[in-house]
Amino acid sequence: MGWLFTRGSTRADQIANLTKEWERTTEAGITFKSKCLAHCYRGGSFSGVLWTVWERTFASIDGVDWPAERWITCDLLQYKAGFGWGYWEQDERSFPLYFSCPLKYLDMVPIDQYGGNTAWREEVRNYYALAKEIRQARRLAA
Repeated sequence: MGWLFTRGSTRADQIANLTKEWERTTEAGITFKSKCLAHCYRGGSFSGVLWTVWERTFASIDGVDWPAERWITCDLLQYKAGFGWGYWEQDERSFPLYFSCPLKYLDMVPIDQYGGNTAWREEVRNYYALAKEIRQARRLAA
């Protein structure tokens, strides 16, 4: 899937839309509920990344419940002059080439319980380790 723009939308509109809870019930009576547990925007005035942690729960009318699912999404946001804000949906499984996901989000979605992309998570940890080294080097040089 590619970019989806909404004419006249603001960044706040897009974030509200992309973090909105939803619920659906199938014809078989299974109810899906998806809830955004956490989100943050990392970026500038015209583009950035919206990180979110989602949880989906399932229930059926016959009382059978399934374990909850959790996952991390990485939605790219961008402003197009004269049009508005748009987004490009990605999630952890697709190995997004962005690594500024808050480390606490990795803890909220334990890989042994919910699955995920081990290689991508390692790159996220490397990103923060490198940022820490750079900050320390700058302090020493000052």
